[in-house]
Amino acid sequence: MVAVLEIQGAPTQAEFHEAIGNWSDRWFSTCLKITRNRDLAEDAVQDALLNAWNKRHQFDSAARLDTWIHRIAINAALQLLRKNRPGVFEPLETEIEDNTNLPDRAHADAELSSSLSAALKHLSEVERVCFVLKHLEQWRLREIADELDTNVGTVKQAIFRAVRKLRVRMVSLQSESL
Repeated sequence: MVAVLEIQGAPTQAEFHEAIGNWSDRWFSTCLKITRNRDLAEDAVQDALLNAWNKRHQFDSAARLDTWIHRIAINAALQLLRKNRPGVFEPLETEIEDNTNLPDRAHADAELSSSLSAALKHLSEVERVCFVLKHLEQWRLREIADELDTNVGTVKQAIFRAVRKLRVRMVSLQSESL
């Protein structure tokens, strides 16, 4: 039997298991969007979980455990990108799971996800990372700039270019929604 030391305010092993069971697919999906490589995404999530467990004493009990680990996973994915630069990344080939029960909504979401995944392939690495962090992960521009060790202007330009390219690539979805 393994004894778990409970540190004041630190998440328990049971809480970690619950978070992993409920949120690991989301963490993986986000890391996959950032890295565009299944192996790197898996490594990022694994690194994040190990890092979170080892630093659980730093967890602020006022925060949510899943969002804390999610942020660590994003940082791990970005770290792996930095380490593997200037590597060529494989195209995103996996569908993102949809937990929606409505068939029409599930189909529309799957189509949007597929179209977005295909369009993301045509962005530069910095455009893709900035777009994912800003629009999918809801990071602030300053947070993105700090994480990428650049300035806010560069992040704004990358997001602007990304959105412009995505609009062109995803024009078929615009005409269907009209």
